[in-house]
Amino acid sequence: MQKSLAAALVIIAVTLQMRGPVTCVGPLAERLTAEMSLSAALYGLVAALPIAAFGLVSFAAPGSARRFGLCGAVSVFLISLAAGGFIRSLPNYPSLLLGTVFIGAGIASLNVLMPVVIKDRFPQNAGRMMGIYTGVIGLSGSVGALVSAPLAGLSGFTQTAFLLWALYGTAVIILWKRFTDAGQNRRETMQRAPGLWRRPAAWAVTAVMGLQSLLIYTVVAWLPPYLLTQGTSSSLGGAAVALYLLSGLPASILTARFMKFCGPEWVSEFLMSFSYLAGLWCWTQGGWWIALGSILAGAPQGSMLTAAFILVAEKTRSSAEMLGLSAMTQGFGYLGAGTGPLIFAACLGDAENWTSALLFVAFVILLWAGAGFAASRFESVFPADKHARHIR
Repeated sequence: MQKSLAAALVIIAVTLQMRGPVTCVGPLAERLTAEMSLSAALYGLVAALPIAAFGLVSFAAPGSARRFGLCGAVSVFLISLAAGGFIRSLPNYPSLLLGTVFIGAGIASLNVLMPVVIKDRFPQNAGRMMGIYTGVIGLSGSVGALVSAPLAGLSGFTQTAFLLWALYGTAVIILWKRFTDAGQNRRETMQRAPGLWRRPAAWAVTAVMGLQSLLIYTVVAWLPPYLLTQGTSSSLGGAAVALYLLSGLPASILTARFMKFCGPEWVSEFLMSFSYLAGLWCWTQGGWWIALGSILAGAPQGSMLTAAFILVAEKTRSSAEMLGLSAMTQGFGYLGAGTGPLIFAACLGDAENWTSALLFVAFVILLWAGAGFAASRFESVFPADKHARHIR
């Protein structure tokens, strides 16, 4: 029991830095652009790099795990994350850019590796731990966005939050090393999952992961400007997004229990989609309906990510299979997610046809439900036992 609690606390400590170093940049945009004389394009590059890394670098994580072992690879990318924070603390644009690359690569790889660590360490309670993991990721993003501007104002140093995340990352490296050295996790040899991209189940789970990512990035980008057309202020639009994101935190933690209560996987996925659609409709009504819509849509957006991780864990039979599927779902998922705001903008057009753009969001929600139903039809990505002979 004590070993399990220690493992859970270490995993939470690692996870707590898996979004904050990214979300802390946005609130500092005005100060950074002024101090470094950055154009919109140069700042936009800094903002886009982490998301691009989430998609591209994810594919490299399995190779790192095969070379260094699962826990060894986590150590490597924890070092990358902390080093990026220190580099980014230097007050010049090349350092900001280089540090962001290190941070993006570190988080992208941890995105792939940590769910495998969770399943490996908590095989009987993977669903519950996936919910906690997802909730802590959301908490990390919220903390990063909330504290960076106040810290800069109090200290007079714009990069204060960058430096503090780097110091925290250093403490996590020490904690992780003591955890692994104490034998809480074994060093294992990871093997390659054969023919993963030829498996329909793998693509169904990838769609579940990718479509939920596309939804959240699209909503966060376009909900505030849409709500302006409903007569809300910019501050209230921001509050609606915050409520949308925060509503997902408790929902993500309770997802495993909710899915178990619903029985067949497709039932819980249908209910999540229905709630999301109801929230979308509430947003169109304006007034107090906006807050209700943020809750009704926010709860499933948190649960959808946890559901995707649960599917990755349940549809694989070994650490090697899960590692490969985690890389595939998140690599393609994040690459696809970046297209969501662009497609929404294309639907909106110069005439600002919000109805068409919102129908695109509704269509994606329905696609997610379809992907969830398709994934639920498969017992495993590799149904034949002979394909699951990997080190567990």
